[in-house]
Amino acid sequence: MLDQTPALTETEAERLSLIRYQLLAAETALGSPPPINNLAINIIQDVVESTLGVTADHIRAEVRHRDFDKLFDAVVAKLGNPAEVVGLRAAAIALNNARVGFKHHGNQVRHETLRRHFDVAVTLVNELVNAAFRIELASVSLLLFIRDDQVRRLVKDAECLADDGDVVAALFRLRLAFDLAIKEYEVRKTLNGRDSIFKTKPSFFPSVFDLRDLGGGRDGGRHLKRIVEWIEAIDRLTRLGALGIDTQRYAYFDAVAPEAVYFVSDHPTIGRMKFENPTQEHFQASYQFVIDSAIRLATNDYTLKPSAFDHILRDRHFDPNYTSASTSNNSPSDSGNSTED
Repeated sequence: MLDQTPALTETEAERLSLIRYQLLAAETALGSPPPINNLAINIIQDVVESTLGVTADHIRAEVRHRDFDKLFDAVVAKLGNPAEVVGLRAAAIALNNARVGFKHHGNQVRHETLRRHFDVAVTLVNELVNAAFRIELASVSLLLFIRDDQVRRLVKDAECLADDGDVVAALFRLRLAFDLAIKEYEVRKTLNGRDSIFKTKPSFFPSVFDLRDLGGGRDGGRHLKRIVEWIEAIDRLTRLGALGIDTQRYAYFDAVAPEAVYFVSDHPTIGRMKFENPTQEHFQASYQFVIDSAIRLATNDYTLKPSAFDHILRDRHFDPNYTSASTSNNSPSDSGNSTED
């Protein structure tokens, strides 16, 4: 074990964030049906080799050959041959051989073996990061992938609440983060300064009173209102799909995360809970979905003409701690603090 280790640099922190995200991607690929799940072996081996690479750079290991086994041995030797890592050498080489067999010869790997390789990778990556950087990989933030400052803070708050065991409050923060990310993306994409290019609803959509009149009274209007709710639900899924959001995963997130009720003059509150007693498993899936969605939005981002009418009320709509009484004067933060502005 190293007696001293250099301080973690910003570049290394970013590389470790990518490694942590790679592990999540590997687990997702592992869940695919055979034979598609075999693609996971490439990601699993990549994340191990990436970890060996960043570790070698950090501890200044002398790597003369980039062959996998030589890289492994050079890094482990420089670390002082910690038993926790040395004991995984044979399993790591077996993982590399499985990747070579699949990539170059098309040799498929059974699901049980893929799962074993993944478990080895998780253990090895965590041991390497702990030995070289003296930190836990789980402490490395994925939030650098999120551009908007407030979205990032909400996701960070969700992490803290989940760590404290308050899953409902954590999921609510994720709901706010997701809604804000969508709002911030869409509000900058209009042709006329008013309507989003993703909008499908007519500008002069019938009001509740119009629907009641069209339906021939209160009961008829109520039936029409149900039809409108159905159309609006379809409209939302269509818009999210056009934005590049995975609507299948959104359906899961929408089911387990509490709805948010937004007020004009006060903070957002938890609305209807579709799913009772959400667990840490539900939080982790939702957490990854929100981060993946933020990445998807950033992948194809642009500004046409920002809306002159649809302003983002960041405090009163997206700050759970906002109170109108505490900000009776002008609230400058309502104008937005996005890194995209």
